[in-house]
Amino acid sequence: MIPDEVQGWIGQQRYQETANFPVERGYLWTSLASVENGNPLFWDDDLAGELTGGPIAPPTTLSLWFRPHSWEPGQTKPRLPLQVHFDLKERLDLPEAIMTDNEMVFGTPVRPGDVISMSQVLRSISEPKTTKLGSGRFWVIDVDYRNQHGDQVGVEIFTGFGYRKSVIATEVVATRPHQSQFREGDVPTLRYPVTATTVVLGALATRDWRPMHHDVDFAVNRNGTRDIFLNTPNQQAWFERFVTDWTGSRGRLGRLKFRMVDSIFPGDTMIITGRVTDDSRDDVGCRWAGLAIEVWADHDGATRLCTTCTVRVAIPTGPDDNPWRRAGDQWQP
Repeated sequence: MIPDEVQGWIGQQRYQETANFPVERGYLWTSLASVENGNPLFWDDDLAGELTGGPIAPPTTLSLWFRPHSWEPGQTKPRLPLQVHFDLKERLDLPEAIMTDNEMVFGTPVRPGDVISMSQVLRSISEPKTTKLGSGRFWVIDVDYRNQHGDQVGVEIFTGFGYRKSVIATEVVATRPHQSQFREGDVPTLRYPVTATTVVLGALATRDWRPMHHDVDFAVNRNGTRDIFLNTPNQQAWFERFVTDWTGSRGRLGRLKFRMVDSIFPGDTMIITGRVTDDSRDDVGCRWAGLAIEVWADHDGATRLCTTCTVRVAIPTGPDDNPWRRAGDQWQP
């Protein structure tokens, strides 16, 4: 049974907080470096001035700005991002939890110097479910992000799974798919050898201090995984790099949604593939490309599917069109 107190959280805005530090460029560059994203929009101030009216943050760094410092003077216990998630773990007595799905909708660009506020809303809690990890419940949490002017800079939707580990772990056998399953050709494939440094740098760049992304003992003995693994916001950054490597600097992410079905570990070769699923214009003339993306991991010759993702990205209709200049009713992600 779900306690009445927890049922009462559904649909209620909770933990309205304002970051105690502004958006700053050093962290932007650290995030970009963690995925080797060379998009000149984020490195060249002249180009940023031309396209967006000045420097902006990569859209997928959205959650970075509500992740607290790991320590502050006078702090007696660590502050946690996405506090509703941890409240649910405690009240439902589900000691372990992972994120399974993530969706981001991007609004007004975030700029250096902005101070971001956020609030959390629990949308739903599932009936009891059993997966390969154990028995527990899924829950969905919305996070609304706004700048100091009250402009909505984005919305992020998290699906988490809180669980108790199975007594007997189910082994998942990785099999190599036929090459045609990679769907290469529409968008250039990205291959990247993942190391422990890749994982730790990605967690550092996204201000994610959770131990399963840097502590092997915790990851193996608490989470039941093979090793430390890439975190959710770092995967967002890899998707952004993959898409804008294809679109160029004028490509503007509108929406990104993905589901993680397996983890990416040190020793894997990450393979990101994509295909175009849609090319259309909306009623205000913005051209949108839809992409279906898959992330595979190759480990010692066995390849497994780790993440599936769909992206809606605005692309120029011609040399004089700049999606970054769209705002208000002209921007419908």
